[in-house]
Amino acid sequence: MDYTDYTYACLEDLELKASFYRSEKAETDRTILYFHGGGLVYGKRQDLPDEYIFNLLEAGYHFLAFDYPLAPESSLRVITQAVKDGIYWFVENARSTLQLNQSDYVLFGRSAGAYLCYLMAADETLPKPKRLIAFYGYSSLAHQAFTEPSAHYMQFPQLPETVISRLIKPYPIAEAPLQTRFALYLHARQSGKWLDLLTDSSEDITTYELTEEQLNQLPPTFIAHSRTDKDVPYGIAEKLRHQIPQV
Repeated sequence: MDYTDYTYACLEDLELKASFYRSEKAETDRTILYFHGGGLVYGKRQDLPDEYIFNLLEAGYHFLAFDYPLAPESSLRVITQAVKDGIYWFVENARSTLQLNQSDYVLFGRSAGAYLCYLMAADETLPKPKRLIAFYGYSSLAHQAFTEPSAHYMQFPQLPETVISRLIKPYPIAEAPLQTRFALYLHARQSGKWLDLLTDSSEDITTYELTEEQLNQLPPTFIAHSRTDKDVPYGIAEKLRHQIPQV
């Protein structure tokens, strides 16, 4: 499928890009803004299988997939600001650069990307998305599954700190392959220190979660989850289903 890449922001020497896929079936311009998964430490903007993108384009949606900075080279504060910048870029360039008639958008994320979408959907400084699509997402980092060693990941071999430290770059990155970077995420989940990769001890993680009131005000939301998910407990999706009015 054809797409066009745009640079929406720069972080030091790192260009943050977005890939735009235009739908030829769109009767009214509707655009899905997509943010990939990867525990905020690995992944890339073009990780969604082509079949998904094809079906969305056939359904009349344009599709825009974003980079965002990865942790721990960039903090969660920097990551969320970059995601916000990406949404602002779309809204400001929908007509002039992308040649769309309107800037209405739907947020779509997988796992960590869905988490970022939850944060953005509740951000009152941004134009409200029309819809939210959350694949195995979460709205808070404070869940016990994220703050304690994972029984599932403890079954895997454990790598020494010296090996893990070599995976961390001295500069910001926005793309990292699963094959090598997963070891960093694995170590973080084995040690129960995943949040240490995202924030420092001086930050309050409740800054990066949705309140009950914010959840109640989310736009119509589609939630997809698996009962066998080892990263994000299924119970999180069940709770969100009851907290978000329009699911």
